[in-house]
This record gives sequence, C-alpha cells and structure tokens, in this order.
Amino acid sequence: MKRKSRYDDKVIAFAVAERKRGVKWKEIVDAIGHHFGIKPPTERQMRKWYQEFGVDAADPEKLLRENLVKVARATTPVAAFATQKFAVEQVPALVDAWKQGKDPWIAGGVMVLSMLEQTVGSDKFDAILSEFQKTRKGRVASAMAESNGSAKTYKKTSRKEREQ
Repeated sequence: MKRKSRYDDKVIAFAVAERKRGVKWKEIVDAIGHHFGIKPPTERQMRKWYQEFGVDAADPEKLLRENLVKVARATTPVAAFATQKFAVEQVPALVDAWKQGKDPWIAGGVMVLSMLEQTVGSDKFDAILSEFQKTRKGRVASAMAESNGSAKTYKKTSRKEREQ
C-alpha cells in the first residue's frame, strides 16, 4: 500500500466501513475517538481514505488484501535470509557426512527436510510426510497394477555375488 498515515489500518478500515454503511462523517469522528481512544482523523483525511479504499463497492476487502501483500513483501527477505542462514549452517554436516562415507544424497535430503520442518513446524511437517507417503504408495501400487505382473523381479544380491 502506498499510503503514509499515522493511523493504524484498523482505524482506516473502521472509517471506510462506517461510511459505506451510510454513517455521517461527524459520527465517524466521534466513534473513532470513543472506540480507539485516540485523536480522530480529520474529515478531509477520512474522505481520502474513502476515495482510495471505499468507493470500489465490488471489492470490499481491498484494504485487507493490500495489507496482506504488504506483509508478504516485507517478510520475503527475512524468510530468504533465514533459509540461506540455515543452509550455510548445514554445510558442515554435509561435509562431515561425506568424510564419514555416508551417502551425500541422504545427508542433503535430511538437510532439506530439516529446513522444511523448521519452517512449517513439527505438526504440519508430520502431516506433509504422511500425505507424501500416501501419494507415493499410491503411485507405486498403480505402477505395479499397470504392469500386471509382467515386470521382471530381481533377486537382491550382495556385492560379492555380482562381482563373480
């Protein structure tokens, strides 16, 4: 939103909503002073707000949507920084896994899943994993059903057996 106002968005939304209901400006001024306990804005200021946010009768939630966009834009750099910081902190763990002979793909996957869990929280993360496992099992089952058993089955062999 491209407005600079000393009044909170709740005050602006209240003034616009009251005017849309047909309340007179003087009554809105009195209501803001009583309801919010602040010095109310001038009628001229409220008229500007009404022209900017209240005239569009087809879209009464314009102020809310614009605020959500403003919040998203303001938090995007913070989220990007947090993600980058987490990734940089995890690089030593990847190096250690490589030095110990562990699979780097698994270590990287654990890193990505840890980042996701940290971002969304443990409960949501568990729900995501559960849903993923359901869809994954569904894909495997449908692929097996499509093959109608015509796919070759392979015996699990050890490295020594394969080398002979």
